[in-house]
Amino acid sequence: MAYRIYRYINFDKMNCQKFIENKIKEISKEKVILDVGGGKPFTKWLSSYKELFANSDYKTMDYDKNTGADIVGDIHNIPLPEGSIDAIICHSVLEHVRDPQKAMDEMHRVLRHGGKMFFHVPSIYPYHAKKGFYPDYWRFFDDAIELLFKDFSKVECVKRGGYFKALLFFIPFQHRLRFVIDPLADFLDAVFKTERRTTTSGYYVFAIK
Repeated sequence: MAYRIYRYINFDKMNCQKFIENKIKEISKEKVILDVGGGKPFTKWLSSYKELFANSDYKTMDYDKNTGADIVGDIHNIPLPEGSIDAIICHSVLEHVRDPQKAMDEMHRVLRHGGKMFFHVPSIYPYHAKKGFYPDYWRFFDDAIELLFKDFSKVECVKRGGYFKALLFFIPFQHRLRFVIDPLADFLDAVFKTERRTTTSGYYVFAIK
């Protein structure tokens, strides 16, 4: 049972960054795109891909109107009709919500048949709540990914590094040292082939309804 995930989830051996770039390009080809938990449009990691979405109807949704989101709503009850969205981006959101499965069911509901989803959740990763704004409830593993995407017709997944990538996120001031520790972690994970094991800092998933 522990390995049933490999029947339909491909842990692609391609570089993680290449996977992200390829799948964001796929998402950007769609007409109506919802960035769930995105806050102000094209901030943080997605800003470098903004030009790809020039011909798309891209909107963000967040629970807090002060984030600058286009749509204010609860991920557990998305205020959109069934099948009204062509693609969804949900990056580093589900660890902060009360009921991840309910949230996933809602995103699945608003996606059209054949709609696409780009998704990230952490696994072995530091606590990162923002007091007064959002909590930090959950961490995810292979079995959780399988459960969350059980209703999708196609699922591709890559891990965000292995043991060393996960471990180095816990180094003090790691966010200032990423230019050093990321190449080191990638090298060590490759040498020791740690991505074959279960430990990872997170999962990137591309799925089709």
